[in-house]
Amino acid sequence: MILTWKKCLTYEEARNYTNIIYLHEWDGKPFYWGKAHKSFFGGHMREIDGFKASGRYNSGYRHWIEGCLKHGASLYIAQVDPNGEYTIDEIENYLIKTYPSEMPQKLHKSVKTLNISHTGDVPMALLNSVLHL
Repeated sequence: MILTWKKCLTYEEARNYTNIIYLHEWDGKPFYWGKAHKSFFGGHMREIDGFKASGRYNSGYRHWIEGCLKHGASLYIAQVDPNGEYTIDEIENYLIKTYPSEMPQKLHKSVKTLNISHTGDVPMALLNSVLHL
């Protein structure tokens, strides 16, 4: 499976993504992993292309995310194919286990070893890990 990463420079750029894995990165290291599975990344309740949901980070978080992005953080998003080889939960767990974040995170289930490669705007945290193998 291939995860194609996109670096989002603003909250507005990220807000309409759904069925994604995201990474808040700081100083080239994972800060926090997450997913927006049955929600949009940001905004309030709305419907786009027949999908109605609220935002994982509603509009009240905009100032916080924008502030982090302006002061050194990075936000990366990878779209997950809902019909893909692995579920979004499996992918999130694998990334949390393989690339531990600064903010401790609980694994939701046992972690499988997945065959995932990365393309696009690959987060530095993932590139650094590969370089140190």
